[in-house]
Amino acid sequence: MNKYVLADLIRRLRAGQASAEDKYLLEQIWQEAMRDTSYLDSLSDAERELLKKKMFAATQEEIGRRTQPRKVVAWRPWVLRAAAAFAPLLAVSAVLYWNANRYTEVHTGYGERLAVTLPDNSTVTLNGNSVLRYHKEWDNEHTREVWIDGEGFFAVQHTANHKKFVVHASDRLNVEVLGTKFNVKSREKKSEVMLTEGKVKLDMQNTQAKASSVFLAPGELATLGTDRHLSKRTVKQKQYTSWLQYTLYFDRTTLRDVAVLLKDTYGLDVVFDDATLQDRELSGEISSASINDILYAIAETFSLNVTRDGTSVYISSK
Repeated sequence: MNKYVLADLIRRLRAGQASAEDKYLLEQIWQEAMRDTSYLDSLSDAERELLKKKMFAATQEEIGRRTQPRKVVAWRPWVLRAAAAFAPLLAVSAVLYWNANRYTEVHTGYGERLAVTLPDNSTVTLNGNSVLRYHKEWDNEHTREVWIDGEGFFAVQHTANHKKFVVHASDRLNVEVLGTKFNVKSREKKSEVMLTEGKVKLDMQNTQAKASSVFLAPGELATLGTDRHLSKRTVKQKQYTSWLQYTLYFDRTTLRDVAVLLKDTYGLDVVFDDATLQDRELSGEISSASINDILYAIAETFSLNVTRDGTSVYISSK
């Protein structure tokens, strides 16, 4: 199941708005989890805990409803039957609890940056509105794996036994490395990988790429969009790594793309009163230490009116 669909089901369940069909789909997820624990890898620790509690509550409610015997003697056999009937749900509860304790999950808020040290001493710097997940304990036998939603810069340590390091950037793209530095951005509409040092291999699943694997050299950017088409080109590294120094570097970047960045990283919805304004191009460097600095720079560069109201930004001609 697509992780975004699953996340939406979880939100409706948490809000008490899950329909009968939603609950049926979640039951199918629980059953699948019994066969393959990685099926729930897209869930956060909090979401697994919610499912576990919901299943336990449903089990207790059903047992309580049915264990209203007319004769006391009939109660004990029913407990055995109930235990057998609900064993799958209880087993999945155990699976969810086990999975929740296997992973560490790190979140950043809008506009926040955070440095994370992994069990092998590799480091990841997360940009705003990002999630990083990885196994709490790593060994010398298994592949080093992390999952990311959002944007992060990776500095991967090479191991003596050449152990692979895999970044799952989406359900369509995996980044495989040994020891290198690269930037990964995985948002809803596309995934990007830009290599600064070393060499990485990209493994695609169900894409239109002619080959299932593509290699990147330093300075190359690979982009995988919703059309599942992979493109590769040489770019200015600074444009994709300047955020590490709290600076945004633009090279003929349209205000349309700037608006996407403001939405993804800072949680701001940009509204243009004239659609043609979106095609204006921005070049240069802007401090990203404050979102107000970014908005002021846009206003001054293009002589535009830029106003902010909460999470909404309005851009218009003077």
